[in-house]
Amino acid sequence: MKFFNYSFLIITLTASFVMFSCGSLPVDKGGNSQANSVQNINVSDPVIVNGVIDFTDPLYSFMWNTAPVDGKLIFSSFIPRREYRGEELDLAVEEASRQAAMLYKSKVDAKFAVQSNNRDLGYLEAIDIQYDKDMAKALRQKIKIRKHLRDNEGTYVLSELDGITFKGDFSDFTEPGHVPDWLINIPVIPGYLVSVGTVQRSRYKIDSIRKADEQALADLAKQVSVVVKAKRADKNSDLYGSAFSETNYEVTSTYIRGFYVLARWSTDNGNTYYTLAVCPDSQ
Repeated sequence: MKFFNYSFLIITLTASFVMFSCGSLPVDKGGNSQANSVQNINVSDPVIVNGVIDFTDPLYSFMWNTAPVDGKLIFSSFIPRREYRGEELDLAVEEASRQAAMLYKSKVDAKFAVQSNNRDLGYLEAIDIQYDKDMAKALRQKIKIRKHLRDNEGTYVLSELDGITFKGDFSDFTEPGHVPDWLINIPVIPGYLVSVGTVQRSRYKIDSIRKADEQALADLAKQVSVVVKAKRADKNSDLYGSAFSETNYEVTSTYIRGFYVLARWSTDNGNTYYTLAVCPDSQ
């Protein structure tokens, strides 16, 4: 399976893009100043769906797939219903620009539970993520709507980062009507670290998705961190007869460049959410 050769971006105050590192991220310099993206977005009419959308339905499962399309970076936004429904699209654009800013660089501090025998419990105790919020604001002007849906519970937008393209061949990671294979078999992508985040649902879909994304990002941070920053001194110990079990907490702190979500998924009952994400293995 081929994947894109990632290059990092630097954004100036005028929201222009320049190359940051290794090659193969051509910037569209056609000078074709399409009308301000936000203006286009404000007149974008949603597809209204009665009731509540089932995103495992093949008709709507495209919202889970954010693998690059024709070299374009794709982001999905799931916004819960607001009193004034017109606000939801603006929040969806804001969410897409947040994801785009995190793609450039994220500072990750994460704490994991680890047993005394060094077996990772797979439990993320806490995570703190920092990214350039000024960049996120500037990137709002580069967000272009691809799909815009609305149901009784919220607004859902699939968007792209306008003017930025990647070279390479891409594969979809979701197959309409089928549970994705990557839930069981994590794909191997040469040149990239790969992770799957898994969480139980929160009250709102956007919170469930963000937490699954964070779980995947934290795992990538752990893979990147060759040396663990610290291990907490406090430990939780349990003594059951002659069996002794001890749990401590492993703390990872690092910067991640190129964090990108390829796909998401949820179970039919909506109780569990998954995120498939990558970052370049050269950080």
